[in-house]
Amino acid sequence: MFLILSGVSGSGKQTIINQLLQEYENSQFLKSVTTRPPRAESNHQYLHLTEEEFEEKRKQGEFFESESTHGFHYGILNKSIEELLCNPDTLYMKDVGVQGTENLLKVLKDKMKIISIFLEVPDEILFDRLIKRGESEERARIRIGRGEMERKYKHQYDYVIDNIDLQVTLKQIRKIIDNVR
Repeated sequence: MFLILSGVSGSGKQTIINQLLQEYENSQFLKSVTTRPPRAESNHQYLHLTEEEFEEKRKQGEFFESESTHGFHYGILNKSIEELLCNPDTLYMKDVGVQGTENLLKVLKDKMKIISIFLEVPDEILFDRLIKRGESEERARIRIGRGEMERKYKHQYDYVIDNIDLQVTLKQIRKIIDNVR
């Protein structure tokens, strides 16, 4: 099974995934690659590449999907998707941008169980979260500015959950996972 979480930067995707990974046996983060510098909360979940390494993998056709967001490149490798399909009893989780989610759903929806969730959070709360995470005010505004575009896709998700209170959100997501499994 594959749990996809999307939302504007600061919506809590990594926090939720990290908590669920601790709670669910036989669960795993679907690793991907990025040119973004490592952050403490997601350091183990990405292979960090240079711009040149990323571009070489793109040229070699190694990406299932990739996108550029906030000045960095992100991608899911073909071999990660193969792993996902070969292990249907594992609960895979991934934070994915809205366009990447659209691509994943097109290809995988008939091949496995997928739960897609868009996390909604008001911009003023996102801003506070991003600042507490160490973003500059300018960078936080850039990240939030992408939210208008991202929110246009939320109707394509199985669920839209307001992530104001982490414990309430986790309870809702656990219930969804347990009902689908």
